[in-house]
Amino acid sequence: MEKALEVFSALSDRTRLRIYRLLADIGRDVAVCEIIDSIEENQYNVSKHLRILKNAGLVKENKSGRWVFYCACGEASPAVSELVKGMKNSCFVQDSARLRKRLGLRKNGEVVSCCIARELMGSKSGKEKNR
Repeated sequence: MEKALEVFSALSDRTRLRIYRLLADIGRDVAVCEIIDSIEENQYNVSKHLRILKNAGLVKENKSGRWVFYCACGEASPAVSELVKGMKNSCFVQDSARLRKRLGLRKNGEVVSCCIARELMGSKSGKEKNR
């Protein structure tokens, strides 16, 4: 029961739910900077929320050189994964579209730096765009 409470608590936040849904939908490793650009949140908030999702066993972290990648742990809680994937909201569609666009910028499978990606995507992420 404690594990279930931890999982539901982790998903009780809108941003964490968006991140988890994004990772569950894409089904592959995604760099933190790609998540930041996809949900248009700042790095501090995304990292904080990813840590909570990781501690709840919903996402896995993978480090490769200077990049930190995350993916959904569907096998850890397949019922939760299916429940979240079944949720409908326009923000999920928009997040997914931005992520697919962001992943399309990869060169030979390598992550493109955030500054270059934002310039190519024609936007700024998170709180920066409000300045």
